[in-house]
Amino acid sequence: MAAALGTLAVGAAVVAALALGIPATGRGALTPVELAVVVLTPLAAFEATSLLPAAAVQVLRSRLAAERVIALLDAVDPGVPAVPRDAVAPTPAVRDAATGAGSADTADSGGISPDLSGLVARGLACGWPGRPSVVSGLDLTVRPGRSVAVVGPSGTGKTTLLLTLAGLLPPRSGSLTVDGATVASLDSEQVARSVVLTAEDAHVFETTVLENLRVANGATTADEARTALRRAGLGAWLDALPQGVDTVLGPDALNVSGGERRRLLLARVLVSPAEILLVDEPAEHLDTDTADALVRDLLSGSFRGEPSASAASAGTLRGVVVVTHRLTPLDAADEVIVISDGFVQARGTHAELLRRDTGYRDSLWRENQGSAASS
Repeated sequence: MAAALGTLAVGAAVVAALALGIPATGRGALTPVELAVVVLTPLAAFEATSLLPAAAVQVLRSRLAAERVIALLDAVDPGVPAVPRDAVAPTPAVRDAATGAGSADTADSGGISPDLSGLVARGLACGWPGRPSVVSGLDLTVRPGRSVAVVGPSGTGKTTLLLTLAGLLPPRSGSLTVDGATVASLDSEQVARSVVLTAEDAHVFETTVLENLRVANGATTADEARTALRRAGLGAWLDALPQGVDTVLGPDALNVSGGERRRLLLARVLVSPAEILLVDEPAEHLDTDTADALVRDLLSGSFRGEPSASAASAGTLRGVVVVTHRLTPLDAADEVIVISDGFVQARGTHAELLRRDTGYRDSLWRENQGSAASS
């Protein structure tokens, strides 16, 4: 809105300058050169101030973010010891099982019915508040050890879907549960213990590699960080760093390559205690070979095993949902979901979709042709 108003103001100023300047030039009060100066002056003035609306918005966002950070710091009592990682409060479904409030048929599943464990969506509709739904009627089950890829044209709501699955946007309709508990009934901390999202534009801070990983889990040790980095395919990169995990990165990781930055963000996810990983466009802006290797690693067992000492001690596996525009590496996924025009158009394994879905097969052919042309 601010940009539109700015453009309108520039146009109005130029029209006004012409309306006043042309008659003056006709009367001889202005020379043609002076008329040009009169018309160009508003353009120069507005060019100098065009960034002010965006700057004002950024100042407001920064102020609100600073207020939230200060509120969190003020809420911490320095006299109270930190809660151990294995002492986190369970979700309501787990609490019911622990107290015997759950049904008897959940006893063999660690207190959670097999139909309810993991992240389960039924008839889910996603969209931003006050706007139409961009995805409707989605059924999805993601349990530890299972990988799902979501593909579709740009603008079909894939990122909005991930934000909804992560509990950052409320579902427009349908149900969304994590380990049997409705996501809407949980606070953000409880959801984050089960589900973690890595956005396409996630930030890398100007601090050490270790502290960047601790964004997802403040108790991460140096050894756990090294393990996560190697599992994310950054072993050689880590060995080349002058101070290992204590090496300070530049602002937003400008001194690392695009592929290394993506894998660093994935290593951050791996130290999280969450059992469900949601990853948005990990292959964006990478060359095709690097992109396909990264997506295949995410969907295969290398990212679905035990990520850290704390998770391993509990026998935790990972469930993975990856939104990507690359189809070539999706043979590593347990299921591929194709979204278009707001609905699930097709789903199945990569091989099944190649056999029965002409659109999917054609998209893969075009992708391979483009890769061959660029190589």
